[in-house]
Amino acid sequence: MVAVKLNQDGYTLIEAILMLLIVMVITSAVIYGANDKIEELEEKRFLHQFHLDLQQAQSIAIGNQQLITLAFDENRTSYSVKQSGTLLLECSLPSHMSLSIDSYLKGLRFQTNGAVNQFGKFSFLTKKGTKIVTVHIGSGRVSYEL
Repeated sequence: MVAVKLNQDGYTLIEAILMLLIVMVITSAVIYGANDKIEELEEKRFLHQFHLDLQQAQSIAIGNQQLITLAFDENRTSYSVKQSGTLLLECSLPSHMSLSIDSYLKGLRFQTNGAVNQFGKFSFLTKKGTKIVTVHIGSGRVSYEL
């Protein structure tokens, strides 16, 4: 009788499934961590863009010697900049952000000299808390917390 030698150099089905499970767990952890970082970067980008939009609105008010208004929509998820009813700019907030219902400021109006009609804070709700954009009295200087 001839003895048959079995080759046992390969992986069993259970070993292959366990390896795939480990790879899937590690991959999902990396993706979850990356999503948080992407949202954080998107919030920073939005706050910076909002700051630039406020400065642009102020510059247009001074340059054209006309009132410029910045107002949020009723859903508090986008804002627009208008000059005498003409839309100059419209921007949406990131999907995970909105203007807080408790926000002191809901909009601004820039006078012809660049001053703001009121001062206070825009409060934006995010998944990780509230982000604040402060508009200072007088020249309409803006600062924001990251």
